[in-house]
Amino acid sequence: MRKATMILAAGLCLGSIALAGCGTDAKEAFQQDAAVPVETTAAITGSFTSGPVYTGTVQPRQQVPISPKLAGKIASMMVDVGSHVQKGQTLFTLDDKDLKNAVVKAQAAVAAAQSGINGAQAEQQANVVKAQGGAVSAKSGIIQAQGAITQAQNNVDQASHGVQVAGLGLQTSKQALTDAQTNLKRTKTLFNAGAAPQSSLDAAQTAFVNAQAGYNKAQADYKSAQDALAKAKQGLATAQNALQTATSGYQTARQGVSVAQSTAGIDAARSAAEQAQVGLKVAQDTLDDATVTSPIDGIVGKKNAEVGQMASPQAPVLVVANLDTVKVLVYVPADAINGMKVGNQVQVKTVAFTYTTTGTITNISPLDDSGKGYPVEVTVPNKNLQLKAGMVVEVSALDPNAKQGILIPTSAIVRDQGKSYVFVAQNGTAKRKEIQVGAQSGSQTMVTAGINSGDLVISDKAAQLSDNAKITVEQQQ
Repeated sequence: MRKATMILAAGLCLGSIALAGCGTDAKEAFQQDAAVPVETTAAITGSFTSGPVYTGTVQPRQQVPISPKLAGKIASMMVDVGSHVQKGQTLFTLDDKDLKNAVVKAQAAVAAAQSGINGAQAEQQANVVKAQGGAVSAKSGIIQAQGAITQAQNNVDQASHGVQVAGLGLQTSKQALTDAQTNLKRTKTLFNAGAAPQSSLDAAQTAFVNAQAGYNKAQADYKSAQDALAKAKQGLATAQNALQTATSGYQTARQGVSVAQSTAGIDAARSAAEQAQVGLKVAQDTLDDATVTSPIDGIVGKKNAEVGQMASPQAPVLVVANLDTVKVLVYVPADAINGMKVGNQVQVKTVAFTYTTTGTITNISPLDDSGKGYPVEVTVPNKNLQLKAGMVVEVSALDPNAKQGILIPTSAIVRDQGKSYVFVAQNGTAKRKEIQVGAQSGSQTMVTAGINSGDLVISDKAAQLSDNAKITVEQQQ
């Protein structure tokens, strides 16, 4: 009977916890059996705001539509909506079979162009050797021609001397002939007068004949010497012409060496090689473009295509946004804009759920936007990604002289016997902590001691909890 009474009493206690009909021990016994679903809010360091509240919309610091540089079929997709990506990380790839073949073809063109350079260099070297050989041969011809001129000049000198000697002999024989004629005439006169014997006449006659023969021979010798001189002069002229021809040939050979030494052919081959290298780089870059990477750190917010679908530069496949820091744009009227300063701290509070943080004014436009007010940009750190693009938030100024403290929802506070407590979520349990309340403003309370910034304060069902009670977090703000 006593046992049944205890069971009935426990049942009555469980059914009337809200009416405080049971003691604390009964509440703790109940909570040891079932986890309480709760909502949590992170405690933040801040101060109460003052002045007007402006409404703005959360925008990513960066939002980039990702399109490939070339059209193609998507071969692989490495990310999905919500994926965290880093700058340079591969997002998706396109079918690159044809692009790889183009690279191989361009590599072959580069190899052929390099071979062309080697061939042009070998040809130039062969031409230089050949031209230099021709120049040496032409130089040898000049030396030979110069030797022939020397020999021909010697022949002319010798022939000239022979003409001089023959001329002297001719003069001598002519004088001898004249003397023989005179003597013969005188002897004939004497012989006819009976003054000279026959022998004297015969002797004079013989002397004349001999003198005539000597003169004739001298004339022949002189003519022969003149012919030899003319021949020697002709030989000299021929040798001089040969020298001119050899000299002209040498000049031509030297020009041939200069032409052979020209690098025009090699330069043309190198230019072709450079063009081939450019073609290879273009082909390689095009192949690289088939792998699409993220230009920023961020989160994939949209995915517009799947593997197997065609992609083009005109249609974004993905959208990547950086929400680690977000921007909020508000419009401030003329009567309040001069109170805004770049660098001032403001409070940013979400409208859809309970979340408050601090931002910094980073830009103030001096131009009114079509009567809406002056655009003011607020930058807000968002490491925990609580703020999403498109969320509506309320922005209000923070008094720089206002007292700082830990801000928590007023609904999280439990008062017991003149003291204030909150429950902090830790490892699936609710830890009760005594706090010192500084001030209260609407739904927010400033705590001066007892908890730290960042603690996850349980913001609802605090009256149903006890220290170390089991909990499940339904929503974290």
